[in-house]
Amino acid sequence: MKKPDDDCAFDPRNYLRRPDRGFWLDLLTPMPTATDHDLHRRERLARYSLGASLVISAFYVLLTLITLAREGQVLTYLNLGAMACYGMGMWAASLGAHAQARLWLMVTLEAHVGVLVWITGNALGVGMYALVAAVLARTLYSQKETLPRFTFISGAMLILLGSMAVSGQAVLPLENVPDWMLSTMRMINAVMALEAIVIILAVFQKEVLRSEQNLIVERERSDRLLHAVLPRKIALELRDRDRMIADHHPEVTVLFADIAGFTPWASQHDPEVVVGLLEKIFTRFDARVNAAGAEKIKTIGDAYMVISGAPDPRHDHAHVMAQLALDLVEEVKAIRHETGIALDLRLGMHTGPVIAGVIGAMRFTYDVWGDTVNTASRMESHGEPGRVQISAESRERVQDQFYCELRGSIYVKGKGEMETWWLVGKHS
Repeated sequence: MKKPDDDCAFDPRNYLRRPDRGFWLDLLTPMPTATDHDLHRRERLARYSLGASLVISAFYVLLTLITLAREGQVLTYLNLGAMACYGMGMWAASLGAHAQARLWLMVTLEAHVGVLVWITGNALGVGMYALVAAVLARTLYSQKETLPRFTFISGAMLILLGSMAVSGQAVLPLENVPDWMLSTMRMINAVMALEAIVIILAVFQKEVLRSEQNLIVERERSDRLLHAVLPRKIALELRDRDRMIADHHPEVTVLFADIAGFTPWASQHDPEVVVGLLEKIFTRFDARVNAAGAEKIKTIGDAYMVISGAPDPRHDHAHVMAQLALDLVEEVKAIRHETGIALDLRLGMHTGPVIAGVIGAMRFTYDVWGDTVNTASRMESHGEPGRVQISAESRERVQDQFYCELRGSIYVKGKGEMETWWLVGKHS
């Protein structure tokens, strides 16, 4: 019997396989083009970095005053000058001059570190800050900003190499400073430089996570809008796959409903009143459709079209639609009682095959086509207000649960003579 931890056992054969080709190709793939979110992230990072540089320079002013009171006057003045330059960068950022703010930061930082290396050599270890400058140059400038990125990274590397190559006496007289104090300064500079790099990466990660969160919110918002326009299954397929959506459904039930008496009433009332009533009716229809698990296809004026069995197939599509038709009739009766407006609903239902798909590139819609749709529309238009007329195909599938009354043979445009039925109610 296989032990639970056998999967974790080391097997050299796992490392003798040919490497995944996609792994190497991914390494060679160019960086994505910067987006507006990426540019805003870099702008905020520049502001954070300017503020941090100002604070660190102030810290070193105090440190040199305390530890190198006599020998460190030059360092104090240099750090004060750097503070002024970082402050100018922050002022530029506050005015929206983000490119100038980044330039102030990088030029000041590299000049600051370069001069410190020149006057102190490797005695204080300030060359470590060249790594901070290189990391900042890489994060603050996008792929398109090749020249400033390359210039500042190269400058940082030259400063770092220069600090390593310096030997002998520094320009600043530090021979009277105790060795333990110089060692402490080197340790502080190393820790501060490393901490600065960690903070830069942490801030950058925070900005990336903030952008990702914004993208998630936008994605959810677009999904909600997409699901409001399209069935959920179709919306997910349209989002995840770049292909034409066209499906054949061998058997569905289509329902058409039309508000009888609405057109003459609408012609006598203001547009706001007409639209308000339609919104009231169709909102309640939508709730009934969602509760039934059917799919609203569209509204055309005061006509309402629903389908069951597509895009998600179900065996009880005819029963679902029959109950929904009866519910819509009751819904209009309730609205008529509430408003006092003499409205009624004429409905038609037919069962058969359809073709369904998404059409359009801008204002796309999910729609269904075929003789089944046309026949269902004829069932509605040849019906009577307050009644549900269904075809023989629909009646055959629902008669086990619903009582149907024979209407007889009627002439249907495009179909000829058809035997139709009235859907009366559900068996008790």
